[in-house]
Amino acid sequence: MQLEYPHWTTCQSDFIPPRRCVEVIENELHGEATLFNPQNGNTHHLNQTSFAIWRLCDGRMSAHGIAEHLTTIFDVRFEIALDHVEQLVALLAESELLDIPGGEIVVDD
Repeated sequence: MQLEYPHWTTCQSDFIPPRRCVEVIENELHGEATLFNPQNGNTHHLNQTSFAIWRLCDGRMSAHGIAEHLTTIFDVRFEIALDHVEQLVALLAESELLDIPGGEIVVDD
């Protein structure tokens, strides 16, 4: 039996490389991080996996590329890594922590 994994974003994650907003202040501690956006005053805590994804959001790598990289540093299958990357990118973009070139990440209902 093959399991289907939910995808939170459309196929645009194949080609849109997310990029960290330059004004976000990042404080790392023990592999985790706190992000502060001075534009809206919001603070966010990222665990080790989320922080690894955040650091890879450099505007050069798509969600697929980020997920492929995660499979080399964590014991995770590509499909699961991609689902986590897509979810986090959508949440970070919604929280105004990422710049999405050419538009917004659209979350599937």
